[in-house]
Amino acid sequence: MKLHLIFHFLILLFFTNCSNTHNWRNQDLGEPIYREDNTKPLTSVNPIKGEYGGGRGTHHLVAYTSEYGERTETNEWGTEAIVQNGLVVSIGGNNSEIPRNGMVISGNESSSTWINKNLEVGMEVQLTSDNDLKYSRTENTDVEKARTIFKNALDRINKKELSKQYSQILKETEEEIKSHFSLFLKARSDNNIEEAKSQAKQMLAISTGLYYKSFPPKEDEFKGVWVRLSDKTPEELIKTIQQMADVGINAILPETIYNGYTIYPNGSDLMPQLPQFVGWDPMAVMIEECAKHNIAVIPWTEMFFVGGENSPLVKEKPEWLGLFRHGSHAAELEKGFHYFCPSRPEVHQFLLETLDTLASRYPIDGIQLDYIRYSLSKPWEKGFCYCDYCKDKVKAELGFDIYEITPENSTEWDQWNQFRADNVTRFVKSVSDHFKENYPNIPLSADVFPDSKVSLDEKFQDWKLWVDKGYLDEIYIMSYSTMNEAVQADVDLLMKNVKGTRIRPIVGLGPYMGFQPEMLLQQIEISREAGAEGVCLFSYHSLSEEQLKALSWGPFGKGE
Repeated sequence: MKLHLIFHFLILLFFTNCSNTHNWRNQDLGEPIYREDNTKPLTSVNPIKGEYGGGRGTHHLVAYTSEYGERTETNEWGTEAIVQNGLVVSIGGNNSEIPRNGMVISGNESSSTWINKNLEVGMEVQLTSDNDLKYSRTENTDVEKARTIFKNALDRINKKELSKQYSQILKETEEEIKSHFSLFLKARSDNNIEEAKSQAKQMLAISTGLYYKSFPPKEDEFKGVWVRLSDKTPEELIKTIQQMADVGINAILPETIYNGYTIYPNGSDLMPQLPQFVGWDPMAVMIEECAKHNIAVIPWTEMFFVGGENSPLVKEKPEWLGLFRHGSHAAELEKGFHYFCPSRPEVHQFLLETLDTLASRYPIDGIQLDYIRYSLSKPWEKGFCYCDYCKDKVKAELGFDIYEITPENSTEWDQWNQFRADNVTRFVKSVSDHFKENYPNIPLSADVFPDSKVSLDEKFQDWKLWVDKGYLDEIYIMSYSTMNEAVQADVDLLMKNVKGTRIRPIVGLGPYMGFQPEMLLQQIEISREAGAEGVCLFSYHSLSEEQLKALSWGPFGKGE
């Protein structure tokens, strides 16, 4: 232990001395010689607290200064950039601490996307006299960002006690960056803007690569992606699979049954093959190609949700459609969505036969149930399902009219809610029983909302019961958030719910929300450290080139 501590101390001392000698990490960069200024109108500065957390509403772009308070108090549906001493120092998260020497720029919906696309660590940011946001990129921006990322990487390496195995990488990285920094300073002194920008960009690339590598790969970890195929030919799909393999992905979950179609031919008399795939079989191509790369193929199948008004199932089986309390077959809370009624035996039988066809035809590595729930049913006035079949069945079995009760009728309302949850559970059990008997080597999984109580209360998805009863082999929570704290809470609840069972826990993460690659790696690590057996990313085609690079150089482990 003493030798380890001495070695760790010497590593820190070495890099401290390097920093003091060459100063690339802390030298004052002075006034820039190049500046690109932009302005963006803000919705408000220090908004009045109201209906939404922190007073930040839908699509709002807000600035919070220390006059507002200690934290922004915003909810998880957004992104925030922290500004200290006029520079952006971090991006991501919500309910951020407001620095005394700066501010927080906070956005929701489209404004969250704007922050991720337009603001960068190292940028100069200030409020104008009109309370607009002025943000500036200079040749110093990438140097400042490189410094921040290098420091974060070094902190991680020390914290994770990786100094010994990373000592040579650290030494080489530091020397390379210092060389580019010297060239950067020379270019500035020569007033050579393009060369200065180029050297700064190379410093940033090297520092970023070190940070990515500070998230080492882990053996036997599930590294999956959901994907809606967009390939038009077998050749295009083969190329996509090769790209996935190059990143280090070891499981793909192709959207296979959705919107009233299948991606493969002859899936069902009621569900034709998606028109863009007619003439070839993407499932067959995927299975053959993925086997070459040791990539698992787990079809992602949508159950009670059957698409929009143009769905073949909506047109062919209108009598199976569920009905909302307000009298429509189309959802208002989930705009345009149509669901089959989950209480109908013929719906259960049809879906089970469809899954059986898929499992019997292809050597798949699992099968995943999605939309294995009711449509969102809160507020109760827009709840689901109030079709004649449900009305008659509840009247016969429970003795009341579902249209005549409200949550104020607590006993009957609880029975009505349980009736709906039992319908979904009954279907899950039937699929489980069928697969255990006929396809014991095909693991069954489900996509679920992270909070099992909310999932049951709002969508009648009683996944905690499915776990306890052993109906599933794997559970995937959909923890889509730009707040690491929210993901941490979701994963902790997942692990609590599967404790003592044989269920394999997988964490679904949402890089489609556009957060920075650093946050993606951080959320993967949160999942790992909590005990999850891997992650699944939504979705492949939404991953940016930089996110893919971060995965490949870091936790997915294929290297440069």
